[in-house]
Amino acid sequence: MRSLFEIAKSGLQSSQRSLSVTSNNIVNADTPGYSRQRVEKSPNGMQIDGFHAGLGVNIDDVSRLRDGMNDVLLNKKQQDLGYLEKKSEIYEKLEATMVTDYGEDLDSQIGGLFDNFSELASNPQDVSVRNNLINETQQFNSKLHEMSRSIDETGNLVQNFAGKTLDSINSLLNNINELNHSIKQSEAKGQPDHSSMDLRVAKLQELSELVDFESQVTDTGAVQIEIGGHKVLDEDQAYNIRAEIDDVNKKFRLRLNNGYVIEPQGGKIGAEIEMYEEGIPEIKKKLNNIASTVVTEINNLHSSGYGLEDNTQRAFFDPAGTTAENIKLNQAIVDNPRHLAASDTAGEEGNGEVASQIANLRNEKIIGDSTTNQRLTEYTVGIISKPGEELSALSSAIEARDSEIQMLKRQQEETAGVNIDEELSRMIKFQNAYQGAAKVMSSAQQMYDTLISIVR
Repeated sequence: MRSLFEIAKSGLQSSQRSLSVTSNNIVNADTPGYSRQRVEKSPNGMQIDGFHAGLGVNIDDVSRLRDGMNDVLLNKKQQDLGYLEKKSEIYEKLEATMVTDYGEDLDSQIGGLFDNFSELASNPQDVSVRNNLINETQQFNSKLHEMSRSIDETGNLVQNFAGKTLDSINSLLNNINELNHSIKQSEAKGQPDHSSMDLRVAKLQELSELVDFESQVTDTGAVQIEIGGHKVLDEDQAYNIRAEIDDVNKKFRLRLNNGYVIEPQGGKIGAEIEMYEEGIPEIKKKLNNIASTVVTEINNLHSSGYGLEDNTQRAFFDPAGTTAENIKLNQAIVDNPRHLAASDTAGEEGNGEVASQIANLRNEKIIGDSTTNQRLTEYTVGIISKPGEELSALSSAIEARDSEIQMLKRQQEETAGVNIDEELSRMIKFQNAYQGAAKVMSSAQQMYDTLISIVR
């Protein structure tokens, strides 16, 4: 008789728990990050007089249906996507600096500069031609100043981005650490905290957009995180990461309190540090190379020529200004356009040989990197088109990575997502099971009452 009550009791408890879990699944069907749950059961029984007798059902656990490997892969892909998207965002800002809608880009202004020298070679005595050349050069200088300023501003903006990203990383590590403590305590009691586990998954996904990391779940249920091979979160605490910025040498280092330097390769902060240390300085270096080459090459020729008023040989550009930031015309020429040197012989005002030689610089391969020299306009076009080329390549990579992420999310949804129809079907099954267990209990009660009435 007692076994009937135990069987009915376990059936009622099992059905009630199953209904509770299924109901929770249903109401969280549209909750972002929620992982559906299942009640894990096993039959209960014992040996009586050489025979196995069933004693109902045991509730072993409430499991959380989620593919952990899928989460790891998803985080890896999101680290890549965060890196690619941030680089794309920065190159968009640089492209706006390099290319204009009205066509007055640096390459066309260099062409205009040489066009004016060509005009001066044909009309060396025409003061209006000289004035046009000075105006064109001033516009060229202003363009370089503006581009240099904008690149510097972009670098400062990226530095600020990286600082804010680092603050978010530290905040997320602290959040995950708090969730670790809650999960560890629940695991120790044998009562898994599934809500905290789901929230931790969401926080790890947020973190994966910001930085590349390796994670591992320990036996206690806590997650440990390493960035760049150094532990930033263990079972007990999160380690604060601080920034060390050298704006002169364009270095942005991440350092732990124990002195280790972290070098992230992915996520938003990986892109921000790479662009701050390498991408933006490289563009600035090439822009300065244009300024330096123009100043050096034109001055070398101009300083060998003569103007209209005296036999003094002068530089065209101020020799002290050899960067995009400080390039400027020789003030003596700005004050008196007649000092522009067009002639290669003193006293020959109609001679435009020097101006012609300067104009011909457009066809000379006078600028380049360590191995290859190019014409000035070709080199300039390469610089101003660099952000656009990078954006095109990044766009394709972003599209591919996003497609992979969506596929992984769909796969995870098949495992962890709630199917309302399936849960309603299971609810009906558990309701029927509860009613059946209640019927067993009622029948056992009637048998017990009958037995008592006979004994009396």
